[in-house]
Amino acid sequence: MLYTLLQRPGIVAATHSGSFHADDVLAAAALRLVNPALSIVRTREQEQLDAADILFDVGRIFDPAACRFDHHQPEYREARANGIPLSSFGLVWRELGTQLCGSADVASRIDRWLVQGVDAVDCGVTLSREAPAVNVMTISSALGSFNPGWQDDTSAQARKAAFERAVAWAVAILQNLIREARGAEAARAVVAQGKLLETGRLLVLDGDVPWKEFVLGSPEFAQVLFVILPDSQTKWHVHAVPDHAGSFDNRKSLPAAWAGLDGAQLDSVTGINGCVFCHRGRFVAGHKTREGALEMARLALRD
Repeated sequence: MLYTLLQRPGIVAATHSGSFHADDVLAAAALRLVNPALSIVRTREQEQLDAADILFDVGRIFDPAACRFDHHQPEYREARANGIPLSSFGLVWRELGTQLCGSADVASRIDRWLVQGVDAVDCGVTLSREAPAVNVMTISSALGSFNPGWQDDTSAQARKAAFERAVAWAVAILQNLIREARGAEAARAVVAQGKLLETGRLLVLDGDVPWKEFVLGSPEFAQVLFVILPDSQTKWHVHAVPDHAGSFDNRKSLPAAWAGLDGAQLDSVTGINGCVFCHRGRFVAGHKTREGALEMARLALRD
């Protein structure tokens, strides 16, 4: 219903005035991806809200058939299976994600990467109980920073201009993530066609594709310790496989003697000519050729 409605000319959407947050900004961005010319009114005047074709993050009504997407009413119960409620962004993404991404799998990936975190923050759900040593800027805080501060012009006109700047930025973020998620889904086929060597401990890929998610999640790659693939500068990399997603601890790290060396120094230690570098963290090394990278990986297996 929502996607079809957005195809019509002259459609008007409305959300609340005042300070904006990541959920309403990103909901607006998703709507604008479908209809870049969409007019978005920011108001709390009931007459204007009632007149809008689409209402999000305001109005205290959730009714997809009527294109009403608020989540603040007491009786609201929309949530994912993992318990994370849907904010206005999640509700709009649920309606538009598959059409915007071209597939439900890509839309689901964006939901995991971006939408769930924004929804959790807006709905007051704690995703981590760890007390960070530093203040990490999230997408929610980044979008919130577009709001005028107390020292700025806080007129309705200034807030409207700030909202439009935030939406333009959010549109670019969504476009980038959709492109990245499509690429990640397509990369599965490339990884699946990779060549397993050394009794399944080495995986050689012909393209520079994201591989970690697929390798870590596939039983057929459970024994892989190193992945070899080319980069955009025609070098070949040897990557240590992490023990889990997001970790810098590896199933097997590259040799300690290689750490932080490059060029001739690394050649001397490995006995292999043409080495480029080994990261001091021992999770990636490089060689000028595919054959040299294979030699490095086989030597690392024996370490």
